[in-house]
Amino acid sequence: MTLSLDNDYSNLSGICVSVFAIPAEEARMTTEQPYPAAPARHSRTTTRPGPHRPPQQEPPRRRANWPGGLAVVLGLAALGVAFLPDWGFLAWPVAGVGLAAGIAGIVLSSKGAMRGLGVALTGTALSALAAVLCGTMLLYPSMFGTARAGELHIPPQPGEKHSVDFVVTSAGGATVRYGTLNDQRTASTPPSTDDWHGHASYNGGTPILSLTADTANAGVTNQISCQILVDGKKVAESSGSSIALCTANVD
Repeated sequence: MTLSLDNDYSNLSGICVSVFAIPAEEARMTTEQPYPAAPARHSRTTTRPGPHRPPQQEPPRRRANWPGGLAVVLGLAALGVAFLPDWGFLAWPVAGVGLAAGIAGIVLSSKGAMRGLGVALTGTALSALAAVLCGTMLLYPSMFGTARAGELHIPPQPGEKHSVDFVVTSAGGATVRYGTLNDQRTASTPPSTDDWHGHASYNGGTPILSLTADTANAGVTNQISCQILVDGKKVAESSGSSIALCTANVD
């Protein structure tokens, strides 16, 4: 009987130990804080996607500035033609068309319709230079060696193709200037009813003939008339009470 009680007591003690040991183990486990987890490492960095942008469209390609190119060609052609003795007059229309084409090229390039503003500016400059050169050669032909074919010779030279006769009529006398616009001679006519004559010649080209007669005495009314004859054919005529002016562009 005594042995039985002792065994029961031992079993009861073991149960008590087990009951109280389990909460203590749980309490120990709950009080221990776990180590924080290591941050994850990635082989590549990620970026936040930006706002959506529509794809950029390429601007339309502008056309070549063909009016400017045409102006360059015409300007160079006018510069070359201007030095030809018998064809120099063609430089005027060629330079004019080139100048208009160059200005059109500048306007179109400024509006963005065409590219090549420099080409248009170059063509405009060349055409304008050709026009100025033509005017200079026309007014001052003796400055250019190619224009000597149209040079007027006073007095006339033998063997030349064309003869020129400057005629002035002035009853009260007059002061006469005759020749070309850039090369003139001066003479005086005495009071007379006879005609005064000045003679010249040229061998081709297109000289601009000029004849001016004004009264020698400003206080006297004087009827003056002038004429220019080329190869015996009248090409200019004028008259006035105190001055007469005749000009002719001949070939």
